[in-house]
Amino acid sequence: MSEPPGSVPSAAGFWSYQKEAWQSLGLSIRQAYRNRRGGVIATAAAVLALPAGGGFLLWPHSDEVRITSLDGTKAVEISRCVQSLRGTGTLPEGHHLWIAVEFPSKTGDNRVVFAREATMRSGRWHADQINVGGAGHVGNAYTLTAVDVDGPTHGMLATTVIDMYGSKADTLSAGADLWRFSSHGYPTGARPRDEVSVNRGTDQRSCADIADGQRAKP
Repeated sequence: MSEPPGSVPSAAGFWSYQKEAWQSLGLSIRQAYRNRRGGVIATAAAVLALPAGGGFLLWPHSDEVRITSLDGTKAVEISRCVQSLRGTGTLPEGHHLWIAVEFPSKTGDNRVVFAREATMRSGRWHADQINVGGAGHVGNAYTLTAVDVDGPTHGMLATTVIDMYGSKADTLSAGADLWRFSSHGYPTGARPRDEVSVNRGTDQRSCADIADGQRAKP
């Protein structure tokens, strides 16, 4: 639970905060190096955010956010549609949890696609119907990341992402339509909290395909 503004955290809260801060830094550095063009600059910025002396990182405290429905110690094989990604943890007031899909682009840079906002309640969260990549990407490697997003950045994502899954419009090939927000890295107001590596299996059905099949059943 977050401490009231201006208060001194308990010893337990202090170490929980420091643990998550270092874990977040590690994720940021790994993501920076996956992005070849911005790796050095992003890493330097991350190091400058380290606490000086006994101070804290400047990012607001949040209870540890973890992905629990997939094993994070090894690459997991998944279908194209992840029906539900689940986890635990809470965020500071005004923050939102988004699930991002990271993958290497054809030029070798790392791409970050903000796939869906998670629903958080009572220390648990879930994000449903997440498409990981397009058709024909069997065997491709991806990273699913739980991202702590501040209020202004959430407002940008919520108004920029266009959800095509529930519509009858044709989904064009990657890059041919603006169906979701993606970037070469994370915006300033977004911090990775946990991640899992996954590999695409042979099930090529999108979440919309699965939903259509279920509706078609008598």
